[in-house]
Amino acid sequence: MNVTYLRKRKRPRGSGLWAAYMLDTDAFGTWFYTPARSLFRGDNGEYCEMAQLGPAGPGEHCVQLAPHDGWWFAYFRQSGFLHVDVGTTPVLVGEEWTFEDLELDPFRQPDGTIGTEDWDELAAAHAAGLVSDAERAEAEDAARGLERDFAAGVEPFGRAGWDRLAAAVALGLPPLTDLGERPLD
Repeated sequence: MNVTYLRKRKRPRGSGLWAAYMLDTDAFGTWFYTPARSLFRGDNGEYCEMAQLGPAGPGEHCVQLAPHDGWWFAYFRQSGFLHVDVGTTPVLVGEEWTFEDLELDPFRQPDGTIGTEDWDELAAAHAAGLVSDAERAEAEDAARGLERDFAAGVEPFGRAGWDRLAAAVALGLPPLTDLGERPLD
């Protein structure tokens, strides 16, 4: 199975990098799988486990989705937590899928609680000129739309992501711990 790299960029600088198995591309976008205990590298060069259950780890199995044209990147985690980074549309650049984080983080917890974190961070980034008026409007629309989709069970947030996760875990693939010589940012 092909391994690719994913990079979440922050403004004005910084990024996080992790590896994933490329699963498939369908009507929703491109699906990736990062097994439990896989590594994530921050822009300072430090490593932690991807999709951590808590601040000290360990990481859990996680399927991710890069939509064809949406302003987000989704993470379906084995604990039942659904998290989305609102950002620019993910694109493949060389061997890396990359997107720019626009701060907002819609989520659905395993108990069904739905919300969005970091409205204050978006406001601060906008005030600092790091996020344009148009990007702010897109980010806000994306977060509100995602919350509605979570509540209504609109696919891929109904069963599709969770079914992908179960199938990926069943493959028994090893954790991805080698990020090679990829640059920090």
